[in-house]
Amino acid sequence: MFGSHLHNDTDDHREPAATQRSASRRVRVGVVTLILIGTLGWAGAQALGGDESAGVNCQTSSVNVAVAPAMADLVEEAVDSLSTDSRCVEINVTTATVADVAVGLEEAPDDDSALPDLWVPDSPAWHSVLVTHDRAGTVLVPTLATTPVALAGGIKEQAGAAWSDVLASPHLEISDPSSDGASAMALVTPFGEGDPTAAQETMVPLAQRFGDNLASGTVGKVTVDNLELGSAKMVPVTERDFLIAKRGNDSLQWRVPGDGFAVLNYPLVQVAEPVGVSFAINSAAGVDVVARTGERIADWFKTTEGVRAIAEDHLRGPDGAPLPESQDASAEKQLATVPQTQVDAVIKRFNALKVPSSILALVETSDSMATQFGVMSKIELAADASKTALEVFPDAVRLGFRVFSTNQAPNGQDWREVAPLRRLDAPVGPGRIHKDLLKQQIDALPSQTRGGAGLYDSILAAYQEAVRQYNPYYQNSLVIFTDGPNDDPASISLEELKLELQKMQNPDRPVRIIAIGLSADADLGSLQQIAATSEENAYYRGAHQVLQPGDILNILASTLLSR
Repeated sequence: MFGSHLHNDTDDHREPAATQRSASRRVRVGVVTLILIGTLGWAGAQALGGDESAGVNCQTSSVNVAVAPAMADLVEEAVDSLSTDSRCVEINVTTATVADVAVGLEEAPDDDSALPDLWVPDSPAWHSVLVTHDRAGTVLVPTLATTPVALAGGIKEQAGAAWSDVLASPHLEISDPSSDGASAMALVTPFGEGDPTAAQETMVPLAQRFGDNLASGTVGKVTVDNLELGSAKMVPVTERDFLIAKRGNDSLQWRVPGDGFAVLNYPLVQVAEPVGVSFAINSAAGVDVVARTGERIADWFKTTEGVRAIAEDHLRGPDGAPLPESQDASAEKQLATVPQTQVDAVIKRFNALKVPSSILALVETSDSMATQFGVMSKIELAADASKTALEVFPDAVRLGFRVFSTNQAPNGQDWREVAPLRRLDAPVGPGRIHKDLLKQQIDALPSQTRGGAGLYDSILAAYQEAVRQYNPYYQNSLVIFTDGPNDDPASISLEELKLELQKMQNPDRPVRIIAIGLSADADLGSLQQIAATSEENAYYRGAHQVLQPGDILNILASTLLSR
């Protein structure tokens, strides 16, 4: 059922401030179930059959509510307030971040019970999660509560002239935007400042650095709880979390970019569309119980008790009125909201870019690669493109290198490994890293052309190695550079190669095949068939032909970044 995929582990600094009020209501387990019995205030006895007995025998409806940790106590109070005027409704309340809900959907993509009926998300990434999984969501209430977003740091000075400066800063430490709403706002806010192209360029190295930290297990090492006085590090933070964290870390400083602070909204979303969702409709009354429950929860937030409780939890109301202890954030300019469509695009792009690449490159070194193609030979073009890519890859990238032409080894083997598959920053000797070895081997390529193109045997061996070395934290790919057909008569056939590649397909160890044919001489038809055997290429074109030398970098970049 919904909730089985979610958890309630939250950081200490996210605990509500009003402990005397919330202690009895704090969500301590994954799911809290309340059976509400009383008079059905929103529909009335007549809607359920017209008399008291009909009301008593009404069909119980279940409403599952996922709530952001910062809003959990407030929603619990709102639900408690319904217990005296509602009946025949079972409300299951679960504390969950947007990332938690995403994990539930990934583990059970076809199971509707993995989704809540009502959702109070803590990141603007919520819409991307639903869209990615072909689900719908209707915003019942745009804002139940709000909280400003700025930066926490160890020095008291402006964080930068604008959020775009913050995004470009090497001192910025972000968390997963799906699990941390403040990080999501830091990521998307620069796209509303007027130059989305510049913001996009700035986001690329940030996403790659985040992916590097993710792969090495260092994401989240710097937090508002351990920032020290004088530290130049900046951590995106909500006003609520800043005020709570400052009680235990007096070194924290509230840092706002020059153009103002962002605002994180906590909306109320109905995930399941009411039409055709039988469990959400009370059959006796024709009442959309999910929507009605949402309305009643939202109504509580407008009451005197609700308004007071919001402030006690260090949150602001929908109007954004400042808190007494708001660190003068109210004196700063509040930035405009970035449209949801742009938020979705930014989150999608970031999620693609943050996954580092694991690439096994297979480069043809036959005699034909020495022929001229534009102002340089084909092998020089392949080497030049490889060196350019090497310079822009972050250290977390895993890169291996093989060359192929007939009889590369005494036993007739058509391929030879010149650099194994490992991280670019891996040490390979005194004062040298793997990236240095790759540069040396790439520089030597133009002097190594000889023989024919032992294409099929080399691809098979390389794919076997890429699957064997598969790493789940990377986007795994085999990239092939070739300029012609297979011309090793002793090799396996195209049909045999395709059959062997298909046998190796493993959904738990997916490896993309990217084939780049250099010039019109390349056997594009065969490359397309080879690339098509990779299940990872179901949504991407795996074979590409370089007809103009200047196109190779664009093709290489677009294929490696398409996720």
